[in-house]
This record gives sequence, C-alpha cells and structure tokens, in this order.
Amino acid sequence: MAFDPQLQTLHDRRSAQGVRPLYTMSLDEARAADLAAIQADAGTTEPVEQVLDESIPGPAGALPVRIYRPAGEGPLPVLVYFFGGGWTLGSIATSDAICRSLANAAGCLTIAVGYRLAPEHKFPAAPQDCLAGVRWAAEHAERLGGDATRLAVGGDSAGGNLAAAVTLMARDASGPDIQAQLLVYPNTDYLADTPSRRENTDPLLFNDKSVHWYWDNYLASPQDGTDPLASPLRASDHSGLPPALVITAEYDPLRDEGEQYAQRLRDHGVPVESTRYPGVAHGFFAMAGTLDAGRRAIEQAAAYLRTTLATPVTRAPAVLDLGELHGSLSDPVLDSMNFLNEVVSRFPEAISFAPGRPSEGTFEPDDLARYLRAYTDHLEHGLGWSHDQVRTQLFQYGRTNGIIHDLIARSLANDEGIHVRPESVVVTTGCQEAMLLTLRALFARPEDTLLVSSPCYVGITGAARLLEVAMRSVPEGAAGPDPDAVLAAVRETRAAGGRPRALYVVPDFANPSGASMTVAARERLLEIASQEDLLILEDDPYGFFVRAGSARPTLKALDRDRRVIHLGSFSKTALPGARVGYVIADQEVIGPAGERSLLADQLSKIKSMTTVNTSAVSQAVIGGLLIESDCRLRAANADAIAFYRTNLNTLLGELERHFPAERRRDLGIDWNQPDGGFFLVVNVPFVADTKALEHSAQNYGVLWTPMSSFYLDGGGDTQLRLSCSALDPDGIAEGVSRLAAFIAEQAEEAAQAGE
Repeated sequence: MAFDPQLQTLHDRRSAQGVRPLYTMSLDEARAADLAAIQADAGTTEPVEQVLDESIPGPAGALPVRIYRPAGEGPLPVLVYFFGGGWTLGSIATSDAICRSLANAAGCLTIAVGYRLAPEHKFPAAPQDCLAGVRWAAEHAERLGGDATRLAVGGDSAGGNLAAAVTLMARDASGPDIQAQLLVYPNTDYLADTPSRRENTDPLLFNDKSVHWYWDNYLASPQDGTDPLASPLRASDHSGLPPALVITAEYDPLRDEGEQYAQRLRDHGVPVESTRYPGVAHGFFAMAGTLDAGRRAIEQAAAYLRTTLATPVTRAPAVLDLGELHGSLSDPVLDSMNFLNEVVSRFPEAISFAPGRPSEGTFEPDDLARYLRAYTDHLEHGLGWSHDQVRTQLFQYGRTNGIIHDLIARSLANDEGIHVRPESVVVTTGCQEAMLLTLRALFARPEDTLLVSSPCYVGITGAARLLEVAMRSVPEGAAGPDPDAVLAAVRETRAAGGRPRALYVVPDFANPSGASMTVAARERLLEIASQEDLLILEDDPYGFFVRAGSARPTLKALDRDRRVIHLGSFSKTALPGARVGYVIADQEVIGPAGERSLLADQLSKIKSMTTVNTSAVSQAVIGGLLIESDCRLRAANADAIAFYRTNLNTLLGELERHFPAERRRDLGIDWNQPDGGFFLVVNVPFVADTKALEHSAQNYGVLWTPMSSFYLDGGGDTQLRLSCSALDPDGIAEGVSRLAAFIAEQAEEAAQAGE
C-alpha cells in the first residue's frame, strides 16, 4: 500500500527541510540529530509516578540506567528496555518517551539500560552490557518494587536485536529467567539479503545504506556478523526462548528479517505474536506524537506485556551450560543436517535436491500389513512355530542380535555373493547404529584412528566425533579413494604416533560425491588392508542403483581375509520408516583365555546396553518383504532401479541442456557423471554456503546441499550436492531450470567482483 498519510506528511517535511541522512554526518552530528528528531516526533512525554537515574556495574565499567515506576501497588512486573540507534546512536534519553508510555500502559517497572556504543566499543560490548543490565534488574527488582519472576526484555531496532541476543545468552547461561521479549523491527541477520533490504532505499527514511552503515560501525570484522549474538537469526537452536511479540513496518529494510525471526521462533516451539504495520517506516514506534500507528503499536506492546506477565513464575526449568556438555555438541557437523532440515521446512514450496531419501512413489500403507502377514505365515507354516511362539517373537524384546538375521544372510548371498553365517549378522536400528556399535567396539585407544574419504558422509564423521575417535582424511578422486592414497595415509598416521585401525568407505555411488571404485581399486585396497593390518568398514546403501554399466562386486564379496565389516540398511532398498539396518561382523575375536567368538557377539554386548534390540515389528515387516521377494531384493527393486536411473539421466541431461559446454566454460562450472546412485556434485565459481542456500531457496525456489560439511579438514566451499532420488522427472526439469538461473546469477556476480 502507499505511505500512511501521516508518514507522507513527515516525508514531505523532511524533503522540504533538506534533511540529510544520518550516515552522511559525523558521529557527533548524527547522534545529536537523531536524538532531536526522536524527541520532536515523540510528542509530549507522559508523566510517571517516579523516575530514578542510577549507575550499575557493567563488564567494563559503570553503566547508566533509568528506572520508571508507574502508579499502582507492587510488586510490579519488570521490563528491561534497550534503545535503538544501530548500536551507534542513542542513549537512555532516546527511549524516554517509549519507556514512560510502556510503564504506564503495561503497569511495568521499566528499566532502560545505557550500553556502550560503537564504533568506540565494537561487538560484543553492547550485548554484554545489556545482559549485565538484565541481571542487575533481576537482582534488585525487589528493592525497586518489582517482581523478578515476571521479567521481560524489549527494544526497538538495534535494541530489539540486543533483546533477542540477551534471551539467547540468558537461556544458555543459567538465567536470569525471562518470561517475554518485545522485539520491535529488530536487526536479526548481518548477512540478510531480502526483498525489504533491496526495496527500501529512500534517503529520507531509514534505508539499506543506513543498515550497512550501522553494521560497519558495530562489527570489528564481517566474521563477527555470523555470531548469533550479533545475528540472532543465525542461532542453531531457538527452542526454550521466551514468548515474543515481533512488530515490523511495511517500509523498513529490516522487515523481512524480523518476520523471518518470528517464524524461526515458531518453528522451534516458541509462542509468537507478529504484526506488520502497513504504510509506515522504520522508527514509527518512537513517533507516537506524530503517527497514530506509533500509538497503536505502543498500546499493542503494553497489552501483550500485561497479559504475558500477569502470572508470576513459581518454578524455573533446569538450564544446562553447553560448555559443560560433550564437546562434539559444539561441532558444526552435528548442526549441518539440522540446518538443512530447517531450511527445507522453512521453504516447503521450493523444489528440493537436498534430501537423499528414497522416492515414496511405490510405498503403500497396505503393504505393511501384508509384509507382517507374510512373515508370520513364514514362522507358522514355513518353520512350524506355534501361535504362542509367533506372539512372543513379535511382542517381546527378542534376540539382541536380531530375529531376521537368517533372512538377511540369504538375501546377501543371493544379491551380493556375500556368504556368511547368520550368526555374524547383527540387526541394528538403522545403519547409523551399526556405525556407532562398530566404532565403539574397534576404537579402544586414543591413538586408534579412523581413515575416511574426503568428502565423506557426515553420519560416520559425526558418530566418530561423538565417540571421540581420531580421524584422518584420505582425498577422494573421481573413482573414490585411491588405494595408494590410503596406503600413504596409513603410513603417515603411524609416523605421527597413531594406529590406523579402519577405513570407512562407500564403494558404490558414494554420498555425497557419487564416486565409485573400480574393481581393480577394490582388489588393491583389500591387498593393502591385509598388508597393513587395516580393517575396512564398507557402507553400501546405493549399490543396487546402477545407471551405466553393470553392478560391481562389494568389497565384502571380494574379501578373503575377513578384513571387511559390511554395514547395510534397508532404507533405500525397502522402506526407510522401518529403521532396520545391519552389520556383517564375521571377524573372529580371541579372549584372554584363548576363547573364541565372533565380532558380532561383541557388538551385541554393546547393543544390549544401548537400544537393547531392534524393533521386532520393524524387523517382521522387513522380513515379510524379504520372504515375498524370495530373498532377492535386487530383482524386487527392478522398478526402483529403473526409476532412479531415469532420474539421474534426467538430472544430467537437464544440466547439459541449461549449461552446454561453451556456457560451462564461460561461467566456470562443471559436474561429475556418476554411474549410478542418488548424488552428483556441481563445482561453481562462488561460495556455496548456507547464505547462498537461503538465497537460492527464497529467491529461486530451489534447495541443494552445501558440500563443505562433508569435508573433514576443510574444503568444498565452491561445491554443491544435488540429489535426484525424491523427485520425479518433471520436478527435476523444473528444479534444474531454477537452479540454472541461480547459478548463472551467482557466477556472474562472482565474475564482476573479481574484475
């Protein structure tokens, strides 16, 4: 809609007066002009029963606070308020009119905190001061006539940013306990690239140049802008934060990031009220004397605080310090998949090349009952079990190593030429548990080292970090890990005092790269494993899905020395919802008295102390499917193999159509040509990070996966992974069209920046 008439009058007056943007002035001029304009537009300030100015201890010296006590019986709820001004302008006088109005209308003891300003004091001085102010308010509330169990924080613009940062700090640092947050057009993301940022350029109003000027004053380096205390939108977890009222303005460059923050809070289970005021611009909340919308917003904020702070909190939840939890929880790898899932949920209409999940096209709910019946028929009629025996099999905990181990062994023999005794099979809750059990059993000493390809599936590197297993990367080539590079890594590890214990490898169509090892490379790798006393953890979820050529033998099928521990799952070849995986651990283990057992038996001991056993019902569903297919899953997957082959061919064809050879050369992009599986990697001439992903999702409606999280020692910054498994050919065609537009834009911008 058009400007609110009152805003238009204000705009015309500024134009006639030749008002200069604050960012064109010196700091002293800007600070004086900002305060004068705010006081002029605030109107006549309201009287309150009592106003006190005090000085409180701060992290680097005394801080001024101003306390507003309204009329009424105490103890009163407490609002700690932070003024706006881009962390550069302002003082407690800036928010005087707002604090008076909120104190009276909300019935709150309102405390304005004077924090240190930039550029004299760079981030994180301001949020540290504000947290000190909130802690002081909670400690002194009773003396001042306030109730610390009804505590809120609030602020406008940079003050809203600081209020959001304080709630994150208070949550993660054991208090104080905050019951509500009032965020008025807050800055939430230094790296925001939103329509509202691009649209609002009017020099007579707060505009995109204003935003950049304030950020440049506030941050010591651009890297600081990625800190969640500077950019609250970039926090990995917003759960457990207090309920929020978020107010935005239509003609405000911060509008979209404020509304994104409101949605992020909702996505993490935080109650949120969010209102966009039409026709008005940034700063209107402080213009109650000039704009009716400003008065309405003050009234809305006061009503929200009255309601939210009406009831004292009588108990406080436990809050844990992340620094006192396991160090792996601070590892960005563990956040990478959560972030990706979060982005997918935030942009549900986007075409997604991100997930590696199988297509749901062949799944039918009725199949589950049929598979269960096939399994129970097998037990009753095939094995001659009684009704009571079948009931116990399905309803009780069952054998720790699993109840369908014999069917899995038969299927592996038929499909892969892997011949092992059923006793060497441990049925797990997904392949992820198979990894955890195996790593826990094998890696006993600090020097024990896991070799992994780089790039590598984050499931294994994440599991290794959880278990504090040392890792060393082996660079992956077009045909997977080079056996000679593995040999070099083994010897370098030993030379550095480590013990190379095992190599994790996905030999067929690896996640994330799509690379596959040749048969000769597989045989050479097995020779090296025997020569160097190395175990191989083979993960082969994609081996069925060949696009070109024929299936290659697994490492386990070629293994003659029991060097290979084979990890498997039915997520891609059957149904992921069953969460049934397995590990083939036929290695012999010798005890201290010479007693012999299988590694599978040792894994069973660990499993008995974790998941106890894998769901008997889930195993029965998979068991019935195996029985229906005569334990020949490769043949049963013929339609799925054809579907994924078509999808990968479509993806490669569409990339070629949008980026023929000359266009690829001009833009500086290329991609690999996997022989099968779900994934391929595109090399691009720009940084393909989470910021680029959000831009792609929001502005082009297409999702993909940044590759950097898959590299153990850094890398992949200019690569993105595409998965075609969960789409149909039409979706792939449209998705590549959108992706091509995004890549072309980013490549051209990168080229211009490099000129």
